[in-house]
Amino acid sequence: MPRPRQRRPERAEQYESAAYRDLQARLAASVRHLREVKGWTQEEAAHRCGMTTRLFQRVEGEDVNLTFTTLARLCDGFEVDVVQVLKPRT
Repeated sequence: MPRPRQRRPERAEQYESAAYRDLQARLAASVRHLREVKGWTQEEAAHRCGMTTRLFQRVEGEDVNLTFTTLARLCDGFEVDVVQVLKPRT
């Protein structure tokens, strides 16, 4: 079983904020939707986005604090604009 991520105590509140959780949920839902529309497995999507399967799974599972480079890799891999990745799924 993976160990819980260690985060700086002074930032703990940020990771629990509604804004942070909303962005994580939006990103995960959008990435999952884009992958399903393309008919890709998580492994194929990860490969096309230039990342490990585990990192891709963590994105879909709302379990990662993304960097801009990772966000850019997702956009490049799916050939979409960042706005499409971050817009709310309804």
